[in-house]
Amino acid sequence: LVRSELRAGIDWILALVGWLLVPTVALLIWSQLNANESAQEAIRGAVAGTVGMVPQGLVLLTSVAFAVGVVRLGARNVLVQELLAVEGLARVDVVCFDKTGTLTEGRLTVCGIEQLDGGLDPVPALGALGDADPTPNGTLRAIAANYRPPSGWHAEALVPFSSARKWSAATFGGHGTWVLGAPEVVVPASDVLEASERYSSDGFRVLALAHTGRSLEGQQLPEGLRAVALVMLGDRIREDAAETLAFFGRQGVAAKVISGDHPRTVAAIAKRVGVPGWDRVVDARALPEADVAFADQVEGGSVFGRVTPHQKRRMVSALHARGHVVAMTGDGVNDVLALKDADIGVAM
Repeated sequence: LVRSELRAGIDWILALVGWLLVPTVALLIWSQLNANESAQEAIRGAVAGTVGMVPQGLVLLTSVAFAVGVVRLGARNVLVQELLAVEGLARVDVVCFDKTGTLTEGRLTVCGIEQLDGGLDPVPALGALGDADPTPNGTLRAIAANYRPPSGWHAEALVPFSSARKWSAATFGGHGTWVLGAPEVVVPASDVLEASERYSSDGFRVLALAHTGRSLEGQQLPEGLRAVALVMLGDRIREDAAETLAFFGRQGVAAKVISGDHPRTVAAIAKRVGVPGWDRVVDARALPEADVAFADQVEGGSVFGRVTPHQKRRMVSALHARGHVVAMTGDGVNDVLALKDADIGVAM
């Protein structure tokens, strides 16, 4: 499961020794017979001489070194699942971070609401959406902690949040359908996007709450959506994030932030923790489809926003194609594809 140059080198040495043993055994037997030994004694002497040539200690020493590394990492609350990951950590030259839960603590809180439609109250809808999903993500958990579910709101249809769709929705009997998600996906109106950009540049995660009288049909956005409010969520940056990134810089390891959040939100966080190139944030929706051009953009950029799970996986593959040893860190299901394909997958 782990690509290891050290293991490949040891396998090559063992294969070479194995081939060299064949003529060596023949020469040992021939020399023993020339010394007037019996055939039985000649074979016994040849076996004794050959066993000492097998580099058993090389494999043992390498395994012990890895095991010591695993124990030392365990003392730092790191669970190593593959022994050879110790070597991989030493060879990494690119680290890809998911923002939420990695650079930040992953404990979102609602920081404010801007109401866009005076005719509808967003508070009951937010409480109902936070309570409707049986497996809420971090965003819905933060909303549920801030707003209590109102009485009389029962979800007749539900579309849970997806990193690919970037929205969730529910139809409530007598109250219509409410959709919560990325503003540019849910209600891409110019005034909504302008307000969203303003809050995103301050480092907030911004969600749009929209309403329609039509019911949900499958997993498609319902028609007739109108913006009701913008919801601003904030997350605390980890205290050691800036220090960790500075350490990677001194070690010659490139750091890349790849997040599904708005590019301006990601850039604001990247600026605060000192990621080089934060001012050249890339919107992943504009990345080229061609493999070569895509790899050029990924290798040249440091901060990426609105990245889908499949794009994260493709970014890891593109870096591999350029000869990099890649580590990926993440804390959510949207990071799993990239975590599994990276040389080192660090689950927070």
